[in-house]
Amino acid sequence: MTFDIVGAAVDFVNNTTNKIISAFTSQTLLKQNQINLSATLQKVRQDQRVIQAEMDYYKRREARRQEFLQIQQTTINLDNSDSSEIEVTLVSEREEKLLKLRREEIEDRSKLSALYLDLSRETTAKEIDLKQKEIQGIFDQQKWPGILSRDEAQRIFVDEQKKPRLLMLVPPPDISDDFPISFRDSLKKEIRNQLKLFLEKYYPLSGDYCPVEFYGKYFERSIFDAEVKQLETILSAVPTAIIYTDITDHEVYFNVRFWGLQEPVSLSFEPWNWEEFKENIQDDSNDETKSLRAIRQTIVVLHKLLAAFLADWYYLNIDPNYEPQLFKLSADFPSVWTNEMLEKLRVVIKKYREVYNYELKNLISIQIEKPIIWRCVNTLYGHSNYVFCIAINPQGQTFASGSADKSIKIWDIQTGELLHNLTGHSNYVSSIAFSADGNIIASGGYDKTFKLWYALSSKTFIEHSGCITSVVFSPNGNLLATASMDKTIKLWDLKNEKLVYTITDHKNYINSLVFSGDGQKLISCDADKTIKIWNTQKGSEINSITEHSDVINTIAISPDNQTFATGSHDNTVKLWSLSTGELIHTFDGHTDAVTSVAFSPDGKTLASGSSDNTIKLWHLYSQELINTLSGHLSTVYSVAFNVDGNKIISGSADNTIRIWQSEQ
Repeated sequence: MTFDIVGAAVDFVNNTTNKIISAFTSQTLLKQNQINLSATLQKVRQDQRVIQAEMDYYKRREARRQEFLQIQQTTINLDNSDSSEIEVTLVSEREEKLLKLRREEIEDRSKLSALYLDLSRETTAKEIDLKQKEIQGIFDQQKWPGILSRDEAQRIFVDEQKKPRLLMLVPPPDISDDFPISFRDSLKKEIRNQLKLFLEKYYPLSGDYCPVEFYGKYFERSIFDAEVKQLETILSAVPTAIIYTDITDHEVYFNVRFWGLQEPVSLSFEPWNWEEFKENIQDDSNDETKSLRAIRQTIVVLHKLLAAFLADWYYLNIDPNYEPQLFKLSADFPSVWTNEMLEKLRVVIKKYREVYNYELKNLISIQIEKPIIWRCVNTLYGHSNYVFCIAINPQGQTFASGSADKSIKIWDIQTGELLHNLTGHSNYVSSIAFSADGNIIASGGYDKTFKLWYALSSKTFIEHSGCITSVVFSPNGNLLATASMDKTIKLWDLKNEKLVYTITDHKNYINSLVFSGDGQKLISCDADKTIKIWNTQKGSEINSITEHSDVINTIAISPDNQTFATGSHDNTVKLWSLSTGELIHTFDGHTDAVTSVAFSPDGKTLASGSSDNTIKLWHLYSQELINTLSGHLSTVYSVAFNVDGNKIISGSADNTIRIWQSEQ
């Protein structure tokens, strides 16, 4: 019997879900559908106690992350082990370590949650003090609104100053006289008592996680919009949710008023026509009493669902680590009612957590880092023409440069001494790369060939029909990708020196390539303003992005493999999410084309070289320009950080290479 009416109410619940989530998230939406932290939380996070606690938490969390990665590596080594005795021991140790890390993370989050709640209470207490002074005149003039007594308001103020909580007001519904008295009396009692038990179970006032103080029995009658406004005037300093309903002989009208975060939210939902389905839920004996009981129970459950969402939303917005209770209440609500709401809530929480984690990184960077000064410590004049490309040997001692003078030169990174001069290309050298072990150099040229250099000798490959624009090794050194003005990308098996496949989906010449950190993806950009992300196993396209307004010249991948950057003739650098392809930020500061980009090894800084003859350094957490390096007399075609991150090597159309040193 109840199942039928549950199904009948699905459309009403889904429409209500869409409206309530849209109303609440609209207050936290920024540009490009990004979520902002609530004003209440932002205010709390300015407190020095929170700043210090968040810094401590972030450092401990990063230490746990490193330990987790080490455990993962141990697991990989374990999978390759032949000893079953060692395997059993290591599995046990691994599980104990993982359990310890989980406990530490939960404990740290709990401490932060308690601090957010406590400081939120302090903020509310100050606002209540001001509010009490403001309404003292109402007391004195005896013009106190009658829906909430002066003594009761005073008690709420005092209790709220002692402990944070959400005040949940649910007066009796206004029910049409067409209903039998038994229906009206039973529904009022069921809403009050069942909602009270529900909130005490999942949102207990005595708890410290998500306390809710329920007000149901206090109200002896229904309340209406004007009286709700009176309550808000009195209790505006106290975070409050009100659910009030009107029930006619065929429809139920749900209304919500919520304040205590940003601007108050007032919602009236499309009515639910319960009479339309009444006959469908009566049993074979046509028992009207049972059918009305099922309708009453459905109305009660709808009250619970609204109350749970309002409580979860409030605590999520004052505690970024809060886990909504709704995710644990599958037994209390029909899944067909909650599926859409929970899915939407998960999306919001995911974006919310991304913003929070980003701001944690930003906080750490701002609080503990001193400004870095860079100065040019060496200028190298070994090339006789444009220096198009720079590559740092992963071993850290040397770097290579490629030039329009058709040569490749190897330099000592500390002294700037020229160590080797490699010749063989018959036209410009446009791209160079070191393998992960530093033993192989790949070079691409305008002579339509690429070369693999083993020590000081090379092997030449003539497969492209156009100039080679980019050569990159996969992180494991097993693959090489090459791009060309012939609009193709070719992937090579280095062990057998064989072509694996050719990608022909670009519509214009390709300027740059980069592998993801795990080697599973390849990113390319072309002169048609397009970025493409490929699956390296299949050679299939994963994503295509067209946000730049001009030719895209260069790509770099972040050390954590989460983001990548592109530079364009539109004078901008753009930062992207690797997993989704979404634009994260646009760095706008160059006055001419951006020709090269590079991430610092710690992932905090992005360098960009440009045809405006400068190198700009961007802080990735604060997204601010932190340095502009001037000295080159023409286009900076290539920039690269050394392994330690304290040097930048740049190559330019002024035929020089400059080495820049950081100074704390």
